[in-house]
Amino acid sequence: MSNWPSQFNNFLHSSWVLIFAYIFCTVVAERVLKFVIHRFISSKMEKFSDQAVGQRPYNRFSKSSSLAIFSGLWLLGLPLAELTPDMHEALWRGLIIVFTISTVIASMFLVDLVSSYFKSLAEKSSNKFDDLLVPLVGKSAKVFVLSIGAIFIAQSFTLNVTNLIAGLGIGGLAFALAAKDTLSNLFGSLTVLIDRPFHIGDWIVIGDKIEGIVEQVGFRSTRLRTFYDSLITVPNNNLTNIQIDNYGRRRYRRYSTKLTIQYGTEPEVIETFCEGIRQLISNHPKTRKDYFHVYLNDLGSSAYEILLYLFWEAPDWPSELHERHHLLIDVIRLAKQLHVNFAFPTQTLHLFQETKEVVPAFTSSIHEKAVQLGKELSLNNVGLTGPRSSQEQIFSK
Repeated sequence: MSNWPSQFNNFLHSSWVLIFAYIFCTVVAERVLKFVIHRFISSKMEKFSDQAVGQRPYNRFSKSSSLAIFSGLWLLGLPLAELTPDMHEALWRGLIIVFTISTVIASMFLVDLVSSYFKSLAEKSSNKFDDLLVPLVGKSAKVFVLSIGAIFIAQSFTLNVTNLIAGLGIGGLAFALAAKDTLSNLFGSLTVLIDRPFHIGDWIVIGDKIEGIVEQVGFRSTRLRTFYDSLITVPNNNLTNIQIDNYGRRRYRRYSTKLTIQYGTEPEVIETFCEGIRQLISNHPKTRKDYFHVYLNDLGSSAYEILLYLFWEAPDWPSELHERHHLLIDVIRLAKQLHVNFAFPTQTLHLFQETKEVVPAFTSSIHEKAVQLGKELSLNNVGLTGPRSSQEQIFSK
């Protein structure tokens, strides 16, 4: 009985008791930290429910974050366990791998969440440069997280990361030659980011062949949505040495057409009609007032042609169509008030009576002689060669 307290003290200080106690503490700590983190993330996700961060990535984040917290706490308490050096090293490597992978997965979700937050801010701002910058920064953060995770995993396998990086530096030339297109696309994306020839949502034409609305600018390519709703992917290296016509940067939208009115309209009426259209353009709230032309421009094949040339202060094509509609309606009303009739293409056909030619009298006699000769040849069974000479004799007469 005298040895019982000392045995109990040895039992309490044994490694097994410490291990079970630490397991209980890690489970409790993991639950508390998970509750705090997930409550914070859930409150932030409510603001970005319409973004790309959905419920499925959140569930993946929940599992990976729990595993990262649990493995991280075990890494901190591993020295307390009295294990053999081999068991300690093997368990440490395994925990490092589990912790790194789970942390990378959880960090990917956090990058998407932060990108969604800044994306919402960029959409509210008038500066469209943010629309290009936020996706590129988000993708760069993901690449950085993956790189750090790969380094930690390599270190857990006792790989010399310094020598590995030096080896990559030696083979950098071969890698650069093999990845020439990828690197050129990367520098092309940096050029687009710095030079900013277009923004997300701009209507652009690339090289007079590719036309569409800019949807996304990535590291490798830029994606355009065409007007027939297809998606075109353009490598970014092509954007550095090709002509880009940005219709989205237009200050004004040009409109040029010809109004055809009927021939016979009095010159005074034409002059009044042109001056009335000029007043309509001057009074219109969305037209450029310092540069427009309305003149009798040409005498067409079937009508007088009046040139209508002006510019709209419209931010997009639907707005331009709306303003054009109202102006043309006013022009039609003005034409009705002045009794000006619009013309349509016409053609005039001139018909004449053809005179008949008189057949000379000697022609019928020649025909009768030829018929008589044909009858004689068929009765005498004469070949084709002989009668031809006879015909020549008859016609020569």
